Amino acid sequence: MRAVVDSSRRAAVARSHSATHVLHATLRRILGDHARQQGSLVAPDRLRFDFTHFAAVDSEQLDTIGMLVNEYLLDDPDVRVWHATRAEAEAAGATAFFGEKYGDRVRIVDIGDASRELCGGTHVGHGAQAGPIRIYGESSVGARGCAGLRR
Repeated sequence: MRAVVDSSRRAAVARSHSATHVLHATLRRILGDHARQQGSLVAPDRLRFDFTHFAAVDSEQLDTIGMLVNEYLLDDPDVRVWHATRAEAEAAGATAFFGEKYGDRVRIVDIGDASRELCGGTHVGHGAQAGPIRIYGESSVGARGCAGLRR
């Protein structure tokens, strides 16, 4: 048996995944630290990002978020992957979400100075490879007991 990686698809997923990290960091910067990722879809042709926030994000804020994400990505920050103990990663300011369970050693992905997250996914080598992005909309997904969940 032989495994084959679809390199075009993998590169496209890496672009979406890296853009998701910068989008998350920018949402927290604009909306506040309470805006935390609650899930995402990272696909070759798009990304979808679920996050906590107590109100709709207005069109002016969405425009600002999109502009800041694109400016940051197109400035071409380095993407650095490194390993450390969980305690070292937390001391370095790495974020981790979803109550995930981690071992003694963790993988951290830095995208320039904007994002530092524990992450096991595939990423681009430089920010410009992930952008630009386009935000198509924002809405509530909290209809069934998930108050404060936005997409």
